[in-house]
Amino acid sequence: MNGNETRRSRRACAVFTLAVLISSVAPASAQQAAAGPWRQYATPEEAGFNATKLEAVRRHADSVRSGAVMAVYRGRVLVAWGDVARELELHSVRKSLVSALYGTAIAENRIDLGRTLADIGIQDRDPLTDAERQARIRDLLAARSGVYLPAAYAASDQDESRPARGSHAPGTHFFYNNWDFNVAGVIYERLAGEKLYESFARRIARPIGAEDFGPEDGFPVYEPSSSIHPAHTFRMSTRDLARFGQLFLQRGRWAGRQIVPADWVALSTRPVSDFGDGSGYAFMWWTRAAGSTGARYPQLSRYGNYSAQGTGGQLVLVVPDAELVIVHRGDTDQNRNVAGRDAWAIAEGILVAREGEPAAEPRLVPLQPTPLASQAPPRPALKPLALDRALLAEYAGDYEIAPNVVARAFIWLDRLFMNFPGQGEAELLAVTPAEFTIMPVAGVRVTFVRDANGRVSEFNASLGPQRFHGRKR
Repeated sequence: MNGNETRRSRRACAVFTLAVLISSVAPASAQQAAAGPWRQYATPEEAGFNATKLEAVRRHADSVRSGAVMAVYRGRVLVAWGDVARELELHSVRKSLVSALYGTAIAENRIDLGRTLADIGIQDRDPLTDAERQARIRDLLAARSGVYLPAAYAASDQDESRPARGSHAPGTHFFYNNWDFNVAGVIYERLAGEKLYESFARRIARPIGAEDFGPEDGFPVYEPSSSIHPAHTFRMSTRDLARFGQLFLQRGRWAGRQIVPADWVALSTRPVSDFGDGSGYAFMWWTRAAGSTGARYPQLSRYGNYSAQGTGGQLVLVVPDAELVIVHRGDTDQNRNVAGRDAWAIAEGILVAREGEPAAEPRLVPLQPTPLASQAPPRPALKPLALDRALLAEYAGDYEIAPNVVARAFIWLDRLFMNFPGQGEAELLAVTPAEFTIMPVAGVRVTFVRDANGRVSEFNASLGPQRFHGRKR
């Protein structure tokens, strides 16, 4: 056995030993979700919860226009409000899904968290410095890479608060950084030897019985003028996302099979960065120690928890000691963002409704979601047309939208992109041969117009409330 094989063998033994230790400390009352479709408590009282209090929480969710809410207690559905089968964008919750994939690949010795960007050959549009190239995979997962470059799909506050390049050495400073997360997805594909969406479907979604997710529900978002690395965005239903949260509550085990190694569940939800108030950040999971949630959420504050969070009210909250998973969704497809404080208030209200122990043999029924009156109808599914490169080339060029202000359409990787001054850059997806939209954003239309000679001469665009018109130079 060579040195590498010896190290791998020792690491595998350590993984197995820790997994056994973790499994041995599971609460005696822990109830795992059964294989097959979700089963729901016939009434909240069967689970030891107060139905009147839960109804008040549901009304609050309706009042803030939540997209959907689902709570799973001891492996069974406690509440399901709204269209829990509708797929919505996960936004930054996607990062916790990628973290779970890393655990599966590490267990197969495909990925070593100690490898550096230099080892793997990672570069970007702006070349990395020698110091930046020393960042390790573990630094990316913990948002501590020290690489402060523009990134696809980064919120404006990231762009505004990004530290200066070279200001922090790799591994020494936390900055919530889409560059780290996006490159982690790229590295996963390279080292695991699988496309990320197909890998998630094969390794996690199918084994836990996901009812709605398929590889086609992933969409890589590029902003090639800023970075060559995409953000791997996901769409997922609330009921499938609840399975993912429950998988972690069950320490990576589902229906008798270890899907994500138990040691990785423990490691990836243990804070690497401590923010000094009981909150922290682990490997793409947010963490909270007991007592740190504050007076606003006193019931939640009784328990430690970890969570995946995303723009618009996306929340997967795992509370191990309460044996509870709570999923809240905001319908960003319809521009219906829900404030984070409301999502957490809904989680708090669900915990407040717990008043006793579940029945010894609770009555269970198939999943029975309760509608939310405020819910908007689903956005029509987008199936982009495939246009040949010659046609896309006709649209490429600079378009003057004001004196000395130019929008630029260009081709990259045989795809059409447009850079709108002050609005960012995105891939244009064809709805008709002359009309385009953008996948992650609702209410976008870009239409190219031809002159009397049939040449592309201008464009019109609606970006939500913004309107643009430009003439081709």
